Amino acid sequence: MRRAMSLVLAALFMAGCGSLRLSRQLREHPDDWPAYARDATHTATSREPLTLPLTLDWMQDVSSGVGNGSPIIVDSVVFIGNLRGELYALSVVTGKSLGWTGMGDAIQGSPVINGSSAFVALSNSKESIASYNLMEGKVRWSKRCGDIEVSPLLYRQNLYAGTVSGLLYCLEASDGEMRWKFELPDNTSLKGIRSSAAAESSIVVFGADDGFIYALNAETGILLWKHATGAPVVASPLIVSGMVVVGNWRGTVTALQLGSGGLLWKSELGSRIFAGVVPVGDLLVLGTADGNAIGLRRADGSRAWLTPVGGPVSAGGAVAGDVVYIGTLRKEVVALQGETGALLWKAETSGRVRTSPATAFGRLIVVTDDRDVIAYREAHQ
Repeated sequence: MRRAMSLVLAALFMAGCGSLRLSRQLREHPDDWPAYARDATHTATSREPLTLPLTLDWMQDVSSGVGNGSPIIVDSVVFIGNLRGELYALSVVTGKSLGWTGMGDAIQGSPVINGSSAFVALSNSKESIASYNLMEGKVRWSKRCGDIEVSPLLYRQNLYAGTVSGLLYCLEASDGEMRWKFELPDNTSLKGIRSSAAAESSIVVFGADDGFIYALNAETGILLWKHATGAPVVASPLIVSGMVVVGNWRGTVTALQLGSGGLLWKSELGSRIFAGVVPVGDLLVLGTADGNAIGLRRADGSRAWLTPVGGPVSAGGAVAGDVVYIGTLRKEVVALQGETGALLWKAETSGRVRTSPATAFGRLIVVTDDRDVIAYREAHQ
């Protein structure tokens, strides 16, 4: 089975030095993780659980550090954008490089893969959103929008991405034409957007450096509501069960009604929050900058458990079954039981983990800031 999949992957790609080209369009698969935090609502939840313990499967060097997104996994291929502006494709089975291409200066977030297209957002580049044709091996279109440090959102065939100067753009995915742009109100100091947008029910939500959570009509860009959290919001929001949940720099987790922006609850954690929240059953799980993972009750935000994880957490987790996988700046990845917070497994990594993990095709994919992509698999395989 492993050999057969490797042969299929080899046939899919014609890869050379500085080139990335597919021989046919990638096929959709139930295990796919095609965007940051897997879907438009940022649930970061895999279809299949992994049986612990995990063991190291492979490690691959992608020539530069990686930013704040998550690995992308589509049709047994892992896509990674790095801080040198290179888009890599790797075999999820072997870790072998299947090709790479330079897109610009720096890719801070995750690309989005949709069919034959890879949509990439860039910082420090003139053209900061680009559509790369994976079958033709070339850029289809690019757009000048300003520096982008978030993962773009693909929702109903439109792309959404915020800039460090405080603009949120909506572009047509087919040709890059701008549908609308939204500017943070009264943004005289050019506070930015470093929170990757989420969407559901024709509503796009995101946080901003000005401390507000914003909700816009996805079709028109009209402001529906905003809510002041009291501190900058760089974490990406989660949308679950009709509510928006996100943490801020002051350590406050806020839950709001998606439709109206009405406050449901707030939870004070006492430490900066850079990581997104993930849902596990009736709980919401996140990591904090003081080195803790915390489970909050979805109903009222009360604390269900707290587990020290040994190092600061700057990226959201990934969920498979009832287990949450979290990377730390102490160069470790840990697995926690979602309902109790019990530590089930951990492994040392080659560098700090600033990128959310992803899990698909029987593997946990972790990326470090010293340019390694690491795959773990079930030990009994």
